[in-house]
Amino acid sequence: MGRRVTLALVKPNGEPLGTTRPYDVEPQWWQEVQPVVEGARDELGIDVVVLRLVASENPLPHGGGITYLAEYDGPALDLGPFDPDWIKPHPLRMTWAQPGGPAASLRWAGAETGVQQRTWHLSSVWRLDGAWLKEAPPFLKHEAIVLEWLGKHVPDLVPRVLKADGSRLLMAHVPGIDQYDAEPAEVVEMAVDLVEIQALAAGHVDELIALGVPDWRENPFIERVSATIDAYAEQLAADERQRLAKLVDGLPQRFEQLADCGIPDSLVHGDFHPGNVRSDGTRRVILDWPDSVIGHPVLDLRGPELDERWSALWRKEIPGCEPERALAVKRPLVALRGAAVYHDFLVGIEPTERPFHVADPLNHLRSAIS
Repeated sequence: MGRRVTLALVKPNGEPLGTTRPYDVEPQWWQEVQPVVEGARDELGIDVVVLRLVASENPLPHGGGITYLAEYDGPALDLGPFDPDWIKPHPLRMTWAQPGGPAASLRWAGAETGVQQRTWHLSSVWRLDGAWLKEAPPFLKHEAIVLEWLGKHVPDLVPRVLKADGSRLLMAHVPGIDQYDAEPAEVVEMAVDLVEIQALAAGHVDELIALGVPDWRENPFIERVSATIDAYAEQLAADERQRLAKLVDGLPQRFEQLADCGIPDSLVHGDFHPGNVRSDGTRRVILDWPDSVIGHPVLDLRGPELDERWSALWRKEIPGCEPERALAVKRPLVALRGAAVYHDFLVGIEPTERPFHVADPLNHLRSAIS
């Protein structure tokens, strides 16, 4: 099913104009707005800048009828009614989701225009001439810190930062394509880059925390997970609450087991998968670091395809370590961390964008005990 899009148009100064007729675009995730912008040009003959999602037919972010608020600065149009709630201020609204916000960001980047790729509560991404402009919410603003630090130590493995200011980030273009469709052998080799970064950063944990990278080691991990379980207690069955309580009670022992494996805490990417790796066939670059934290490196492994290579690399890096033991205890930790992360997202975003993540905390909590 495709996305059936309606645009609620406002002038750059925020004055409401009305709604367009619906049109269909590719059935991608709602935050992918390049097809929305191109569809407005092709189907409606107008140029727009998408600001944010304001209404959705489906409860989850894929397909269905959706309405975006969008800037339009052109001739008068024959438009439908406009809901005034769509432009009511909200304290959690992102700067780029407000009229005038994208233009201000482009000016900061030194660009008059660009290609809008993505906009939602977790990021705004524009492709510029030879560069990428990215913005993140306050709770994920440390990506620039991480990339600048990694750029000093492993510059070939990460995008080059051209300019940064708080949550705004301008990065040099990285040649190649995102590796969503990478062959299995190439996916396995991505572990080489991951372990190189993890082994390096393990000796700089205190420095990275002092710079602002979030701490997800044992005590903060348990505190965040416990708070998340408390927040969803009423939506969990009694037996689910009991099993989660037992799992949390055993977390200190799990972290002790991780420490006994001999692999130290380090920089965790937080969303490591082939789609966040870009390659031109010669060079691989790891993208998208806003979810990065300080924690145990095993938290970066999603799925079994990297396990064997990752383990062999760590045994070479630290003779005598036992990466297989780390893998044996990691699964509920990954799910518990996911629940806490998505809960934090929901707390930090405005209501119209909560469909992106509303089901995720409970799903991850239940996965942790499945």
